[in-house]
Amino acid sequence: MILIVCAMDSEASEIKKEIKELEVHKLTPNKLYYEGKIKEKKVVLVVTGVGKVNAASAVSVLLSKYDFSQIINIGIAGATKPYSVGDKVVIRDASYADFDVTAGNFGYEFGQVPNMPNPFLSDYDLIKKCTFALGAYEDSLYTQDKFVTKKDIKNPGVYDMEGAAIYQVAHMYQVKVISIKLISDIINSPTQLDGYEVFEFSSSIILKEMLLSVI
Repeated sequence: MILIVCAMDSEASEIKKEIKELEVHKLTPNKLYYEGKIKEKKVVLVVTGVGKVNAASAVSVLLSKYDFSQIINIGIAGATKPYSVGDKVVIRDASYADFDVTAGNFGYEFGQVPNMPNPFLSDYDLIKKCTFALGAYEDSLYTQDKFVTKKDIKNPGVYDMEGAAIYQVAHMYQVKVISIKLISDIINSPTQLDGYEVFEFSSSIILKEMLLSVI
């Protein structure tokens, strides 16, 4: 069984339409998830909500309920140049852009959660499969609870608000994970915010086709 993780309804709406034999379940009193089949493969789709806590809590609950063979995190993300809006990126590793215990002089790197690897790694076979299927770039993902603009950048690459938290939970449960991102905005572009708002609501069909290519 495959766990498909999106942050927002706007990312998941077209994917949900592809689920056959659809069953709707309660994840929490106020949150649903969807079980069924896509291309004859058993799947669960969850829309976690935005941010690290929403992502980690939803994925943790589902990993405690089901035996998943892999997690696919799919959605939109910001990126630095030379990326362009609409580029597809397969994430090879994920880390936090706002986690810092380096002042304690305990030997941890910036972005590293104590007693956790840094970065968290995508499954190698899934990277190759997805890169080939999508004709996509490979890059690093940086996660923080903030919409990223120029002043927040420490490394070039792809930025979101959920990915590293999903990877951390996958590491804890020892489940293979991959993230595939559709670039929605270019950080520090003069039209970054306006372009993001337009792209967010037109991305669902592209994300669905990306998922169908890799599942």
